[in-house]
Amino acid sequence: MITKLFGRKNVENKPKDPIAIYVNKMCEAAKNHSVMGEKIEEAVFSVVDTETTGLDLTKARVINIAAVKVQNFKIIDFYNTFINPEMVIPPESVKWHNITDEMVRDKPKVEEILPDFMKFVGSSVIVGHHINFDIKMINKELNSCFGCQLHNQWLDTMLIYSRAIIKKEDHLTLDHLFDVYNVKCNGRHTALGDALATAEVFTKMIFQANEHYNTIRELVDCQKSLLT
Repeated sequence: MITKLFGRKNVENKPKDPIAIYVNKMCEAAKNHSVMGEKIEEAVFSVVDTETTGLDLTKARVINIAAVKVQNFKIIDFYNTFINPEMVIPPESVKWHNITDEMVRDKPKVEEILPDFMKFVGSSVIVGHHINFDIKMINKELNSCFGCQLHNQWLDTMLIYSRAIIKKEDHLTLDHLFDVYNVKCNGRHTALGDALATAEVFTKMIFQANEHYNTIRELVDCQKSLLT
């Protein structure tokens, strides 16, 4: 882990803290790196998923985070870790993702894993289904630990499918896309299981979209568009 290079993990948000400096540089690098002109087949994507203690952004903590790297319509790498949220996981959340307090009790805290997560994601395009929630959760943890946030360009599989593929405004579930693209999800509602299956859907989706869209900018503009 990157944090081991700098000694203690339980860091404070201080300007001279080497871990905070590293993570802030990673965030700034993504901000300064424009991916908009990159061709879809050449761009690097990170399909990200989180599992949390709840859905309330003001109270929830991340307990499992995964990222699956995609390039040239292929899965090329993945990252996955469980996280000790330093709080009791509510029973209603356990019923959803089956992640218990015992499973995360001895896992690293979020400030320990964020440098490695940021190194993995780098300046890639972040992808997910309803990805805004995951980005907001990650930004909450980044801001709390290191005073920074993600600046990566993002794509939402729900928006890309509805606006680039079927040309119909619809709030489709991830399970619906699994059925459409004949993808089996092993480990549903685990971060890695969902991220791997979503990455498989995404590779098929952008291969399909690539007939009409050539660059990241075109996909971004498409997902921003209002269909009439």
